[in-house]
Amino acid sequence: MKKIWGIAVAIAVFLAGCQNSAKEIDAAALAGSLVNEITYEDKLESVDADTISMYIEVPENTEAIMYMGSGATAEEVAVFTSKDAETAGETLKKVQEHLDDQTASFKAYKAEEAKRVEDAVLKQEGKYVILCVSGDTDKANEIIEKAFK
Repeated sequence: MKKIWGIAVAIAVFLAGCQNSAKEIDAAALAGSLVNEITYEDKLESVDADTISMYIEVPENTEAIMYMGSGATAEEVAVFTSKDAETAGETLKKVQEHLDDQTASFKAYKAEEAKRVEDAVLKQEGKYVILCVSGDTDKANEIIEKAFK
C-alpha cells in the first residue's frame, strides 16, 4: 500500500510540475499579431500603463500590453502576463469586469458595439490572459492557438 501511495504522490508532483511549466510566449508578438492580422474598423493604438489602469485594475506584478481604438468602437487587444496561473486567474476576473462595464456602456448608445464586446475572445493560458474585441473572433482564436502551440 505504501508503494502505491508513493507512486500516486510522484504522479501528482509530476503533473503539478507540468502545469507550472506552461509554454512561455512573446506577449508583445502575440498582441502585435492580434492587432496586425485582424481587420478593425477603428485604428488601434498602444496605450501606456496609466491608461490601462484607468480601465482594468490588474494585480501587482502583472505586465500589460494593450491597444485601444478611439472609443468610437469597442475594439481592443490586450495581453497580460502574470507571475503565475493563480494571479492570471485574478487578472481574468478583472478583465471580465472591464468587459461587463464596456457592454453596459455601449448598450446605452451603440448596441452593435455592445454585441461585439459580448462576443469578445477572453482566454487564460497559464500565466497569460488574452483579450481581443474584434469583428473576427475566429481569426483571434486562431492567432492565440498558434501562439501557444
